Amino acid sequence: MDKLENKLSIEQEFNHRVFASRVQTLSREEAQDLLVQLHEQMLHKDNIYKQLILNQERDIVDSLFDS
Repeated sequence: MDKLENKLSIEQEFNHRVFASRVQTLSREEAQDLLVQLHEQMLHKDNIYKQLILNQERDIVDSLFDS
């Protein structure tokens, strides 16, 4: 299997720098709220990825055994 590259695109790097600069202006409370929201979104993203992988595995099994 090919190794996955863990590099950001130029657009992603730019967006990250903009985000980093905006975070510098947040109060502690705003930063904590943002961090909690980010964590929740990451958990949702994980669930979506898991569901996509499970669906893909089911499709592969179905294609192999439902001839």
